[in-house]
Amino acid sequence: MKTGRLLALLAATVTLASLLPGEASAVPVFARKYGFNCTMCHSAFPRLNDFGARFRANGYRLQGRHEVEKTVLETPTPVALRTSAGYVYDELRHQPEGMPSGKRSTTELGGLDILSGGLLGPRIGFFLIYVPGIEATRGVAGQDAALEMASVVFSGLARDRLTVRAGRFEPAYAAFSVKRQLSASPYEVYDYSFPGGPKFSDTQTGVEARGGGHGCIRAIAGLVGGSGTNRDEDPPQDGYVRVEGVLGPGEGQTAGQRLGLTGYLGRARPDVSVGASTDRAECFDRLGVDASLNARGLSLAAQYLWARDGGPLWGQGDHVCWSGGFVELSATPATNTAGFARFDLVREPSFIDRTVTRFTAGGRFYFEDNVTLHVEYSHQNMSAPDVVDDATEDFLAVRVDFAI
Repeated sequence: MKTGRLLALLAATVTLASLLPGEASAVPVFARKYGFNCTMCHSAFPRLNDFGARFRANGYRLQGRHEVEKTVLETPTPVALRTSAGYVYDELRHQPEGMPSGKRSTTELGGLDILSGGLLGPRIGFFLIYVPGIEATRGVAGQDAALEMASVVFSGLARDRLTVRAGRFEPAYAAFSVKRQLSASPYEVYDYSFPGGPKFSDTQTGVEARGGGHGCIRAIAGLVGGSGTNRDEDPPQDGYVRVEGVLGPGEGQTAGQRLGLTGYLGRARPDVSVGASTDRAECFDRLGVDASLNARGLSLAAQYLWARDGGPLWGQGDHVCWSGGFVELSATPATNTAGFARFDLVREPSFIDRTVTRFTAGGRFYFEDNVTLHVEYSHQNMSAPDVVDDATEDFLAVRVDFAI
């Protein structure tokens, strides 16, 4: 399928969606509890707005209304289901050796998430996402069973200036949430690491402390389990610190201008696939800068990461460096419509000498808060100086996302 035809189909479908009527209604889990519409916390579900960001940072409690909060024993059963169904086209060409190639064109049910969240006590919140195992069959996407998130949040500590999250969660070093992004296509740099290493798109098990309240400057620090190549007896040894500031009103989600700086230092054992001469733990580190700029329904999100890994983690003798980032523009011209466009870049290590780029564009139309038409086209290009034909991927999705 040629790029022009894909873009034409994308434009036609988004135009049709914008002509359809829509109105808001409440969805689970927190909307049922408070009687809110989904738009209270989401400017374009699943992306959080500023109110939603404060609610999450505050341990799933409403600011200024703590006296009327109720625990999960006093509210409706806090369980929700989320899935999607629709058409997917995915074609991979000229892929490097060992990577899959071919074409997929199908209608399918796209997996299932089971979510829960709420308060266990006045200052103790929790959030959980379980992904049940599903065997891949014709028309149904397969998935491995996993406890994707399961964390407890202790809020209101140190005179309401400290929140501590423990368990399995999405760490704050990913400045833009992978679990709440608008696109189905990945942030390339978040999915990149040494073989078997931790990716910024992964959830992690550990503890994270957030301080500074909701003023101009805040700091977040955490200790997590890190790489899956480590042994069971290895202690958590990956730490990170993030400092961010917000200028103007808001949290830098849909209002205010947010700037951030992230540092990550970890240790990992080489994966067996790289054939390293040693399995002892090697150091690796990440440094990132990011910005979230917002004005009149437009949001510009950007992050760039620099990485330095111990050579044995790549099967090399010397240190290995690589970098990458993305810039994404999103717009919410109406409460029931959102559009997005993103450019991704990854400069792989010099011994691989390959550059990965991806362009993604799409839109979401909300029939209801919990029923969304999603249309997206994404093109990935992987180029190397000594390769004649670049490896490419063309991805198109037209689907309906829904939650109950």
